[in-house]
Amino acid sequence: MNTAIGLAILMISCIGNAELWVIMVNRRHSLQYRHHTLRQIRKLHDIGLTAYPPLILLIAGLRPGGLLRGGHFVDLPGTVQWLIGTTFLGFVSFVVCVVRYQLRRPPAGYRLLNSTIYSATVDGASADVGTAPHSPHATTDRRSTAGGPSTSRLSRLPFNQIRQLEVNTKQFPLRSGPAGEQTAAAPLRLVHFTDVHLVGCPERAHYEFATERMLELSPDAFLFTGDLLDDMRLLPTAVDLFARMATVAPCYFILGNHDWHLEYREIRHRIADTGWIDVADRTLVTKLGPWNVRLAGTEAPWMGGNPSVPDRRDAEEDVRLLLSHAPDQRNYAADNDFDLMLCGHNHGGQVVLPVIGPIYSPSCYGVRYAGGAFRYRSLLMHVSRGLGARDPLRWNCRPEVSLLELSAPSGRQADDRPGR
Repeated sequence: MNTAIGLAILMISCIGNAELWVIMVNRRHSLQYRHHTLRQIRKLHDIGLTAYPPLILLIAGLRPGGLLRGGHFVDLPGTVQWLIGTTFLGFVSFVVCVVRYQLRRPPAGYRLLNSTIYSATVDGASADVGTAPHSPHATTDRRSTAGGPSTSRLSRLPFNQIRQLEVNTKQFPLRSGPAGEQTAAAPLRLVHFTDVHLVGCPERAHYEFATERMLELSPDAFLFTGDLLDDMRLLPTAVDLFARMATVAPCYFILGNHDWHLEYREIRHRIADTGWIDVADRTLVTKLGPWNVRLAGTEAPWMGGNPSVPDRRDAEEDVRLLLSHAPDQRNYAADNDFDLMLCGHNHGGQVVLPVIGPIYSPSCYGVRYAGGAFRYRSLLMHVSRGLGARDPLRWNCRPEVSLLELSAPSGRQADDRPGR
């Protein structure tokens, strides 16, 4: 066999092996495992990822009659052929993910109205932050006061965006909304943020700065979709920041898997005491602006389950909105006639490679819903990249806060909506 072909087979096999280990890690992190179990799984991943290339090089490439010594694939031992063949399946999955990432398009009607990027230096240098632009797709780069001494070597790596912040406004057209002429003139304005991960890096100033930017947006409601803490000692910081938002607009929240690993009952109680409304495992109908919103929350599979909702929409129910920590509740949301699901958990992948896209995304869907806007059947999904991370490393994947402007089709009357 030509040496170049043999080398290509070995390289494809190594990529496929890495993909299979990534699939295993991603899927396990979407399930109800404790941290110590996940750490053991990650150790297996690290061993399998690093040990396979030299192993396959020795047993399939450099051995007498190996692929790099003029041998043929069919001449390899059967177990080695099986091993390489299995990793080829992983390579096919890798190619599918890359192609899907390259071909991904936002849902019809979705628009990024504006985006402002605030960047901070480690030494705390700052400048006037100003106001976000309001022309479509405009982007600026400013500095915040979120700097400070680093508490992690990861945060000092080149091109790390962990201390940056993107505040954006996104427009979602829904299939339903308030009846009457006011629909087009009064969109529902919601601030969605998630995955704060208070752990000490970035420092408190980063989150204070993000909170100030959210308060300036003056939404109809603030919505938080889980993973508040990674260090219980920082709960007072979270309480202070959340209390400020509760004085501006109605606030609704659920918790996430990282909260589940801590004293989640105390976290839930302390946040609820600030005026935020806990919607985990429940559903309620509330008035937000001109909209009557059925709001539900799920922290499955880590805590509780998916709440039950009426099969048919109430006469005063304009839109159904689900807060889910992970996008893995996609089928539940679509089956129960939700218009929009807001979630996080996947951090946009945290590290997004050129061409390839994100690699790690702790979801049963892998990297398919790592971050962004998606449509599944009649369901719209907004998967936020989140504000923080337990491991303070983000490449090509800035932390974000989103103002979502939800608009209804003009001229549609209330009793024309599906499910009525």
